[in-house]
Amino acid sequence: MYFIAGSRGPTTARFQISFKYRLFDATSGFGQEQPWLSGLYFGYTQNSLWDLSSESEPFRDTSYRPSVFWKWERAIEKVFFDGARLGLEHESNGDEGERSRSINIAFVSPEWRWRLRDGAAFEFLPKLYVYLDKEENPDIDEYRGYADWRVRYDSGNLWITTAMARIGTSGKGSVQVDLARRTRDIRFGGVSGYLYAQYFNGYGEDILGYNVRERAQFRVGFAIVP
Repeated sequence: MYFIAGSRGPTTARFQISFKYRLFDATSGFGQEQPWLSGLYFGYTQNSLWDLSSESEPFRDTSYRPSVFWKWERAIEKVFFDGARLGLEHESNGDEGERSRSINIAFVSPEWRWRLRDGAAFEFLPKLYVYLDKEENPDIDEYRGYADWRVRYDSGNLWITTAMARIGTSGKGSVQVDLARRTRDIRFGGVSGYLYAQYFNGYGEDILGYNVRERAQFRVGFAIVP
């Protein structure tokens, strides 16, 4: 959950709101009777690009991504990965006509985590998916491919770095790097959160322009959750 802005070409801002909600409580009702139900979640992510250079400062595009997924965490050492998510996700920009974009996917996201020295941690979090519906953008796999390759490093004290890459079937793709620094360890008044920076280069920063390559963007701002 963040708000960032930068100027390379037009001045733009990007912000994201994201949350997940457990559908069944493990300590009562159906969740207690059927423990596997406590792993069911509803998730939602909204990502917007805001054009601050234009006269009316319009939103260039907004992506809405509701999902339902089942989350599993490793309980025994014999399993070779630490967790996984399995689910369905819809993504669209809520527009109509020629500007309308939407996809439906089924995905699986295995998780590997390694604890390092001094409280640091490294994670490998790929998201593998198939398209159930891409009628409005039938060639989107040429720019997104079938996987989000994500790694994350948490220093344990100050810094969190996340990198994500997509490689389309045509060889075109994108890379995004996010860097966050906790504010509780610097003089930033009473505000808690993270100073945030993001670099994006490639195709499809928003779903409307999934097949468009803009200039590489660097933005800075503030995050509640990196």
